[in-house]
Amino acid sequence: MKPVFTCLGLLAILVMTGCSTIPPAQHFGELDLSSLKSAYVVVAPRGNPNIGSYIVTALAHRNIRTNIGALKDKPADVAFYVTYEEHWNWDLAVYLDTLDVNFFDNTTGKRIASGAFRNSKLAETWPNPRDKTIEVVESIFASNRK
Repeated sequence: MKPVFTCLGLLAILVMTGCSTIPPAQHFGELDLSSLKSAYVVVAPRGNPNIGSYIVTALAHRNIRTNIGALKDKPADVAFYVTYEEHWNWDLAVYLDTLDVNFFDNTTGKRIASGAFRNSKLAETWPNPRDKTIEVVESIFASNRK
């Protein structure tokens, strides 16, 4: 009987630790992300404007000069630009449910990297949006192939 309870306990731990996830980010092409020194974060037309600010903070930790604003105001002289899309859910409180972040080469417009956050549908959590946004950006740089 003891092995059954041990297995059930381990299963419960696995389910609870799998509440949210940052899947492995993707890096497209051969561009070395660490060579990028300037960026522009495009504020999502709908959604929480703080997410864009959190991306700016994450890029600043990597010494990337970053501005933020509308797509129409994107300068031509930045190395890359960042778009994001987030979805929120409600369960006693509003919480971040999903976040997708994409890096695009500013010259070609081609996507160079992407990362995401997904809240579990089995055991939803109330993640800190700032922490999860920074983790997603860090996962993108961790995907760098060079």
